[in-house]
Amino acid sequence: MKYLLLIITAVILAGCGTKGMESYDAGVKLFQEKKYSECIPEFEKAIQENPDFGEAYMYIGRAYNSLQKYDLSIDAYQKSLGIFKQEKFNAKVENLPDNKKIMQVEEVWLPYSQIQQKIQQGIQLTDIEIQKQEEIIKKLDPK
Repeated sequence: MKYLLLIITAVILAGCGTKGMESYDAGVKLFQEKKYSECIPEFEKAIQENPDFGEAYMYIGRAYNSLQKYDLSIDAYQKSLGIFKQEKFNAKVENLPDNKKIMQVEEVWLPYSQIQQKIQQGIQLTDIEIQKQEEIIKKLDPK
């Protein structure tokens, strides 16, 4: 399984360039060893060297998720998603004539921004529910 993950990662990163790869590789190794707290700084270093390193954000999200730091995990996943969506969008738009590029921007980014708003609303609703549950627990056990 580890080798399959490394092969998939290598294929994904083939077009990424070399900036941040050393730190990224170190982070992947630590992640595979389940050293989640130790791998995050390596991925952050990779992102400092290459701010559009979506895979590094993805691994940060996975590491925070494993550490049960869900808010940080969601933030990292959203950054990763934004980068991947932007890369896919850029690849499609590059081949369009100039007059169609503006239409493509509106068609792609409007639904994307609506999805982002719904994600934020969902996070807020979850926080409200957690607060309600905590209040109920306090009423039942007022220690």
